Amino acid sequence: MADGPRAVILAAGEGTRMRSALPKVLHPLAGRALILHVIETANAVTGRPPIVVVGSNRADVVAAVGDRAEFVEQAEPRGTGDALRSVPEHLREAGEVLVMSGDVPLVRAETLGRLIDHHRRSRAAATLLTAMPANPRGLGRVYRDPETGRVVRTIEERDLPPGAMAPPEVGAGVYVFNGARLWPALGRIGNDNAQGEYYLPDVLPLLGGHVEAMLLTDPEEALGINDRCQLATAEAALRTRVLDRLMAGGVTVEDPATTYVDATVRVGRDSVIRPMSLLRGATVLGEGCEIGPLAQLYDVVAGDRVTIGASHVEASQLGDGVVIGSFNRVRPGSVLAAGVSLGTHAEVKNSRVGAGSRVNHFSCVLDSDVGERVNVGAGTVTCNFDGEAKHRTVIEDDVFVGTNATLVAPLTIHRDAYVAAGSLVNEDVPEGALAVGRGRQSNIEGWAARRRRRAETSP
Repeated sequence: MADGPRAVILAAGEGTRMRSALPKVLHPLAGRALILHVIETANAVTGRPPIVVVGSNRADVVAAVGDRAEFVEQAEPRGTGDALRSVPEHLREAGEVLVMSGDVPLVRAETLGRLIDHHRRSRAAATLLTAMPANPRGLGRVYRDPETGRVVRTIEERDLPPGAMAPPEVGAGVYVFNGARLWPALGRIGNDNAQGEYYLPDVLPLLGGHVEAMLLTDPEEALGINDRCQLATAEAALRTRVLDRLMAGGVTVEDPATTYVDATVRVGRDSVIRPMSLLRGATVLGEGCEIGPLAQLYDVVAGDRVTIGASHVEASQLGDGVVIGSFNRVRPGSVLAAGVSLGTHAEVKNSRVGAGSRVNHFSCVLDSDVGERVNVGAGTVTCNFDGEAKHRTVIEDDVFVGTNATLVAPLTIHRDAYVAAGSLVNEDVPEGALAVGRGRQSNIEGWAARRRRRAETSP
């Protein structure tokens, strides 16, 4: 939105109910910190970085958010009104000001757009977002004029007189203000309440203009995160949104109830995600992929028509048509080119495997550069560590490595070479050669009968 308001996100709360050393707004939600969801939503309607008000958590929040925002520090935790008062004069704009809570991550950008439009059409001094949750206990209540529907005041539940009947409508912690009215009025907020804090809603009667409210059609958007139970509720809600988005884009999710996909993940159309699969972080999958069941993908970039069974793949790149069977592990820094196949119980770490190569069963490829059309036989291990340093193994194009080979790095097996099954290879293999690194078989005739006779005659 080119003419969007200036956004201020309040993120200075202590978050004591989370019972955590991690600041509340940095707890992960669908693959990213809580506050990053709020910042992304704000940016969608403002088009510029927001101001984030932080407190004692400043260092951690600044490190996590980086240049996505400008930061202002609230010296002491004295309430949301005082937090907004912490914004210095040079950042106070006379135009529209969008105020959001850093712990309310489910508000949609479309909702903010409607809130801003409502504020502009009504020419209000302020417009707040409200909801009617199934259980409003503990939340600030919104009182409206019964004739005009405009907001008269808001009262925190703990400040209500004993036995008072409270309306079911609550504030969602999201406001649009007329900045010219807001900033002067903030200085007149009092703290005569149960907490002794300066509440932001207390500025509403001081603005000198009428106050509007827009009621959410989906009260889930107003969910604030104050404890781990609410965090889990938000995680489930956001997971449903993510899966709905994928399915609307042409992805089949066989069992949404057991499929976990971060909000940061992208999946191409005609892909299938099978039950009990987990896609995390910056994972990007092309079209026509088949994932799972029981697949775990973390920060994986894959091409089209990739198949991954019940395997763990992390921070790796997979070319078109890669097939990874079940019970494999692909560790960070690995690149599997087009058409690579992993059988079962194989491990690849910090290695490049060329197009059309096969790493079969029970193999371990570590710190290696494997060429194209290479066969790595079952039970093969590239030994990368000599007790002091790690070394690389180079296997060039069209090499055939037989079953149960031990390849001791540093080592180069040149193109078109063969390694005999059961060999221990610790010297470079020339192009087109056969490497045999094992003892020659010796058959001792009659040995079994002699052994039995010894056993029969022994005391």
